[in-house]
Amino acid sequence: MKRILKLIIIWLITVIILLVSGCGNKSKKVEHTDLENTDLENTDLENTDLENIDLEYSNLYLGEVNKDIYVNKMFQLKLNGKAHDMYVISREELGDMKEYSDTDSIQTGKDKKNYVNDMEAFDKSGAHRYVSIKIYREIEEKGMEKYIETELQKQKKEYEGEYDNAEVKLSTQTLTDKEVQSIDIRLNGERIEYAESILYMKVDDYFIEIKVEGKDSKDIQEVLSMFVAPDYEEHVEPKYIFDLDANVKFTVGEIENGIYTNKMLNLKVDGKANDLRFRNDEEIKKKFGYNDSNRADIESVKEVLNKGDYFVDMHATTPDNKLAIAIFVYKSEYDLNTFLEKELNKLKKEFNASKKTIELFGEEIPGIEFKKVYYDGTATIDLAFIKRGKYITVISSGGEYSSAPKDGFKLFEVLDKQVEIDSDETTDSSESINEGEEVDNNFEFSIGEINNGIYTNKMFGIRFDEKTLGMKIKSREEENNRFYSTDEKKWDIDEVSQLLENGDKFVDMRADIENKSILSVLIKKEDTLKDLDSYINRQMAGLKDKYDMKGIYSEIKKGEDEFLGETRPYISVYTNIYGVDMYQRSEYLKVGNYIAEISAYAGDELSAKQMIDAISKIEE
Repeated sequence: MKRILKLIIIWLITVIILLVSGCGNKSKKVEHTDLENTDLENTDLENTDLENIDLEYSNLYLGEVNKDIYVNKMFQLKLNGKAHDMYVISREELGDMKEYSDTDSIQTGKDKKNYVNDMEAFDKSGAHRYVSIKIYREIEEKGMEKYIETELQKQKKEYEGEYDNAEVKLSTQTLTDKEVQSIDIRLNGERIEYAESILYMKVDDYFIEIKVEGKDSKDIQEVLSMFVAPDYEEHVEPKYIFDLDANVKFTVGEIENGIYTNKMLNLKVDGKANDLRFRNDEEIKKKFGYNDSNRADIESVKEVLNKGDYFVDMHATTPDNKLAIAIFVYKSEYDLNTFLEKELNKLKKEFNASKKTIELFGEEIPGIEFKKVYYDGTATIDLAFIKRGKYITVISSGGEYSSAPKDGFKLFEVLDKQVEIDSDETTDSSESINEGEEVDNNFEFSIGEINNGIYTNKMFGIRFDEKTLGMKIKSREEENNRFYSTDEKKWDIDEVSQLLENGDKFVDMRADIENKSILSVLIKKEDTLKDLDSYINRQMAGLKDKYDMKGIYSEIKKGEDEFLGETRPYISVYTNIYGVDMYQRSEYLKVGNYIAEISAYAGDELSAKQMIDAISKIEE
């Protein structure tokens, strides 16, 4: 169908059109003018549309486009593309689409140019709603009524002759509270659904043709409702504040009657109207990791945030799970840009994330985009960032199709015009950002040493002798070069420090045995999470996500056992990959902001524990 093809063409050339200047268009118009037979002395070149030189058009009847807003005062029409998330292309820009614009004209020969392409507009979101406006001047033998009848017969021939389920009829539509003539075209089939209405209005000896296209009649009505009189004062949403240094009253979100609201964030999501399923807190913790927060106890949420952990305030999905949105709340001493950069560094390593400008509430803000490749598909995810005093919120939107992030952000609404400032927050000593597990800075950073098959790390106070279990300690340089696909590093203390500052892990020791069992010690620097328990909870969520992405069944548990003479938490993981059982057991040590991840991998749980137990304390 030509009109559907038209939408595709428009998408492909939009960027080029928007870059074209008015001057460039003017020069092209002159190129098609017969200057030899033109009376230049009596011709107003500034106000003459050379594209339509065969019939004079008064500019009084033509519209103007300024910053995606179309206004035609004579026909009393206005379309605010910015308010309705549409691209609006001006008459001048359409000059570079002359051949395309004429393809669906019913005119032939000299009459082919008997109209002015005044405007075209279409959705930024890819919803395939489209509108075009053409201005015609009546000539003696062709009035508007005759033109409508000709167009009606043409459309009947095109659609009813080709599609069994097509309906083409003369009707009326309401436009800016006026009833106007319309040709309505509807296709309602199993494989295709399409709607088009062509509206006509007349002023003096000019008439306007407004062609609206969409998936169904609802699309048509939505586009027609966007048209208002030029003097109509459209409702403008209050400008949303993304970065606010003043402290606000801390609140968590609430869900009532299928509608999520959060007063601190000034946000609202209508799950009822948008057919969303909000996950309960237990489902949220199962997906994103457990902590001690309880939505009903605001102090417990604050305690979790003080430890550097995040609180998942909301998670919702469509019934088919093809689109998901979530809100993560953090407490941070960083400004918004620094926080974003740190999150970007984390996501770069795992998902090749990059910065992206995100449109939210009509504003363009910095954000992050990345893709998660699952065994059965790919999820495209965008992150937007909001700051409220000490609290930073990350809005996640994504899904299985490329425009899912944009569709997800459209579900968010501004709750009201006010953000509640709370001066008490500044003096609340219970909310210190540094509260949580006390950080011991009385140490000197160092990496481990390997001598005669014995590994020691003085900073963490641990030791391993490869003879204990008949294992073999590998070359640390080779292991890190293999891990980071490089052979240019010496892995001295300065290079390791830089690696950790960038958020990477350092392989401090790796030993294996002939049966492929592995024991490793990785060092990581953690600036956000203040206590070890929160770090372990995040590790569990990360491991689950990693195996889920690969489609591998996993059992991940947290337990407590004696290690290095103390009762400590550990993680155990069971997976079965291609019929082979694999057990992982991990213990964690923390010194200052540095964490040692001690992990054993074996074919059975007992062997994994035995390797962990082979790590001992350095004797003082």
